Amino acid sequence: MKDMERRGLLPEQFFKYVTASVNQEDLNLWVKANNINTEKLELFFDYLNGLYSTVVETYLGDDVIKEDKERKEHFDWCWKNIVSNFEEENIRFKYYGNHYDYFWNFFYESFYINKKEDNKEKISEFLFKLFSLHLNKTKSELDMLSQIYFILEENLTVDK
Repeated sequence: MKDMERRGLLPEQFFKYVTASVNQEDLNLWVKANNINTEKLELFFDYLNGLYSTVVETYLGDDVIKEDKERKEHFDWCWKNIVSNFEEENIRFKYYGNHYDYFWNFFYESFYINKKEDNKEKISEFLFKLFSLHLNKTKSELDMLSQIYFILEENLTVDK
């Protein structure tokens, strides 16, 4: 409700915001207006997909990892691993910052705590759909994609 009030949206406008897809022309305009670099977008997808794969493949399960502290340690290990993997390719992300916090919260809520059986596949599908510019997007998804893009971009270090 607060989000609708903040944006000044009526309920039917909010519904359209989260359900109606933008057309391809508007999507292309959004890319240009937000100065989205498609190669960076692919890089960020690879980064998050690698993080997702590492989290899922190395998680020992709730019978072994029982406490939030252990979940955080697992995520931290996965995070450092993926940052290291990219460093080997001379692509440097800062280890800590708002991007770390953002994705810790994302994985905590969507993976570590949410135990629905098909959730792993849904996360993977969500990331693929979100980062694939050839697939339909809602305005809500575009806002989310730009937020993730800019969070990762500000934490990407470029060697000069």
